[in-house]
Amino acid sequence: MKKIESIIISLICAALVGCATRTNTSGSDFDAAKISSIKKGVTTSAELTALLGQPYNKSVKSEDEVIWDYFWARSTNTTSMGWTSPTITIEGYKKKLEVLLKHDVIVNFTFNEGPFHADGREGKK
Repeated sequence: MKKIESIIISLICAALVGCATRTNTSGSDFDAAKISSIKKGVTTSAELTALLGQPYNKSVKSEDEVIWDYFWARSTNTTSMGWTSPTITIEGYKKKLEVLLKHDVIVNFTFNEGPFHADGREGKK
C-alpha cells in the first residue's frame, strides 16, 4: 500500500513541476475615468499631472512637442510543459493613454483599454 501511495505522490509532483503561474503588473496605474476631463487645446501638462500623476514615460517628438505615455497592465503568465517544449499563455488587462503636448498644452491624445491574450511556445522559431 505504501508503494502505491509513493508512486501516486511522485506522479503528482512530476505533473506539478511542469506548470507555473505568475501574475505581473507593469507600468503605473491611473484613473481612466478622469480622461474625460482632458480638453484638447486647453488642458496643460500641469493640469494633466494633477489629474493623472506623472506619466510612465516621456519622449521628445520635436523642439516644441513632447509625448507622454500613461501605461498599466496586469497579466497572468502560465507556463506548462508540452511534449517538445513549454507552452506560454499570457492573459491580462491593459490601459494605455498617449498624449501629445505642444508648448505645454495637450493637442491630441489616444486611449485604449481592454483584455489581451497571447499564446506561444518557448524555443519556437
